[in-house]
Amino acid sequence: MFKNSILSFMICICVMASYNAQLSNSNLPIIIVTTDDEIPDEPKINGTISIKYDTAGGVNSINDPLNYHSSYLGIETRGNSTQGFDKKTYSIELRTAANEDTSVNLFGMGGEEDWILHAMVIDKSQVRIPMSFYLAQRMGQYASEFKYVELVLNGDYRGTYILVEKIKRDDDRVSIAKLDEDDLSGDSLTGGYILRMDWLDNPQGFESDYNSQGGNPMFYQWYYPKAEKIKPQQANYIKNWMANFEEALFSNDYTNEEGIRYTNYIDVNSFTDFLLINEFSKNSDGYKLSSYVHKDKDSKGGKLVAGPIWDFDQTYGVSLVCSNNIPTGWTYLQNQDCWDLESMPMWWQSMMEDPVFQNRLKCRWTEFRQSFMHRDSIVNWIVEDTTFLSSALQRNFEKWDYFIGESIWIEPDPIPQSYQEEISTMISWITQRLDWMDANMPGDCSQDDLSFNSIANNSPVKIYPNPTQNSITVSLPEKSDVTVIDLHGKKHAIYTLNTGPNKIVLNKLNPGTYFISIRSKSMTQTSKLIIQ
Repeated sequence: MFKNSILSFMICICVMASYNAQLSNSNLPIIIVTTDDEIPDEPKINGTISIKYDTAGGVNSINDPLNYHSSYLGIETRGNSTQGFDKKTYSIELRTAANEDTSVNLFGMGGEEDWILHAMVIDKSQVRIPMSFYLAQRMGQYASEFKYVELVLNGDYRGTYILVEKIKRDDDRVSIAKLDEDDLSGDSLTGGYILRMDWLDNPQGFESDYNSQGGNPMFYQWYYPKAEKIKPQQANYIKNWMANFEEALFSNDYTNEEGIRYTNYIDVNSFTDFLLINEFSKNSDGYKLSSYVHKDKDSKGGKLVAGPIWDFDQTYGVSLVCSNNIPTGWTYLQNQDCWDLESMPMWWQSMMEDPVFQNRLKCRWTEFRQSFMHRDSIVNWIVEDTTFLSSALQRNFEKWDYFIGESIWIEPDPIPQSYQEEISTMISWITQRLDWMDANMPGDCSQDDLSFNSIANNSPVKIYPNPTQNSITVSLPEKSDVTVIDLHGKKHAIYTLNTGPNKIVLNKLNPGTYFISIRSKSMTQTSKLIIQ
């Protein structure tokens, strides 16, 4: 149904006028960074940043007066393999004239001083990372907010970027408790923590009692608090907590000596969703590089949450690494020409042998595939995004004219010879991947004995009675979209309530198990319905 849209988009790209990559006007925000010296890998050097942005959605001109933000900054390059490209990714810190960091709410993404200017250099589509963040957010997980921009650095046009939130503990980012140096006992000791799985180049953290997929003891790295700030009591607490979790996960009955099942240690939905986004994208770096988990205080739930996601440039068929180009097979098994397994935990193999986890996974996949992960929804997102970016992308690939049509990474043959081919190749790969995952997803959603993303007792949404042999009433506090689907994904009812509070009475459902998805401005919730 989207063939006409794709064709129109491709024609638009083809007929755009050719001009050298000089930026004068853009429908994207224009970021201008100036430094006195060449930007190093580290440490950050001083400079200035100016952003030109018409908040009304008009055209931004390089010659316009500064109209959005200007300040000092610190800047350095970042990345591992991508450091070798001329189009580099940068880590920036917004600063005052006194060289102190300053928190700024850029484009409504929340106040912070630390940001990333991501070049997305391996990804010629320029949409793989943003789309992955978008999908994770739709799953109900935190993923970095982003804004497409064009960058001018020291007078030189550098192309399209995303200004994206750096992963940090913050109310507007990874929203867990702040762990101060004097939080050494009681509830305050129990959170928050962020651990990272990444390259083992002089890592700082702790060894697991269990091996990684590479055969060496698994090593978890400090991310928050930083290695130089974490106190011995805090380090011992999270190490012992993780040991108890892993003891349960790797036991034959998934229960540790204290009688606690591993599913009681984790936010199960975050782990199923983390697996689904890594598997759908067949992320070459998935699970083992730039991978995070975090834990809040016990008084705030205290469970281990998988994520946030980050490194998603080698995804959706773009790379030969770990056979990312092949749209079949499970990435979590790491059995398709994969290497660098020293930092990959064996969690996922164990979880995917657990029927409890499988059933929840099946439920999540079933729900997502009926909405934002339907093929048509994904293709529509790609078409709309790339159409919006079309003029900026034209400039980007005139600046970096060797990218399109040539191998710049570890890419499969044949190399797409145009941007249109890049997009159509990605869409073809996504279609095949969705079909394979549909056919191979384990689990039985009807046997899910965990409350499927159940609506909390303190939620303003009320569903009653449930289970029932008759009708079910759904009480909603505000304008909402409501969808009811069965285990096979068939939609049985769709409602749009334009006012609130209001009620829906469901009285025409045959006996069976259903899911009700409720989406409003302030919430996204899904619950299981049982008609007896």
